[in-house]
Amino acid sequence: MLTVMGDATAGEGTAPEERAETPAARLARFLRGLPAPLVAVDALVRDDRRRLLIVDPVYKPGWDIVGGFVEAEEDLPTALAREAEEELGLRGLRTGRLLAVDNLSAAAYGRSLLVFIFAAHPGRPVRAEELVLQSSEIAAAEFVGEETALARFPEPLRRRVAASLEAEREDRTVYLRDGLPLPPHGTEVTRPTHRRA
Repeated sequence: MLTVMGDATAGEGTAPEERAETPAARLARFLRGLPAPLVAVDALVRDDRRRLLIVDPVYKPGWDIVGGFVEAEEDLPTALAREAEEELGLRGLRTGRLLAVDNLSAAAYGRSLLVFIFAAHPGRPVRAEELVLQSSEIAAAEFVGEETALARFPEPLRRRVAASLEAEREDRTVYLRDGLPLPPHGTEVTRPTHRRA
């Protein structure tokens, strides 16, 4: 149950304009003030040979999977399709099932981040050489085997993708914290330490 401040004592100690607010407007004002994590959506995009599409971003070290941040008013599949088209010229990306949700702590990037990882398929046969890379963001793109992909990823992406691959094989969804499986509810989470370079 969500309790919005001021509901229980409406009229006591509140400004006249706050008392005149509708419950929906009061809730919207309350929600705008809450801290919210950034949201990103990524995908394990596979070709017809079941190889993974990986990208080499110019703005950070190591390789990555297809995806990016969700913009205002976007749903997750729309954001994923937009990122694939903008960064790779890949149109018609088919989003499959949700494989993983990773809760990245603020220690890594200065802001908490929720990452949703889906299974996806280009929708047609595609070779990496046919992709049109957005040079301001992507230096290279390749379809590679799972082991090659994992070897190129930095942490915690490697852990997140490994967990997503396992979830894909086992036909389930995994919930992660900084790339590690969350323990059963009610037990303590051990968070990895992040060193500054």
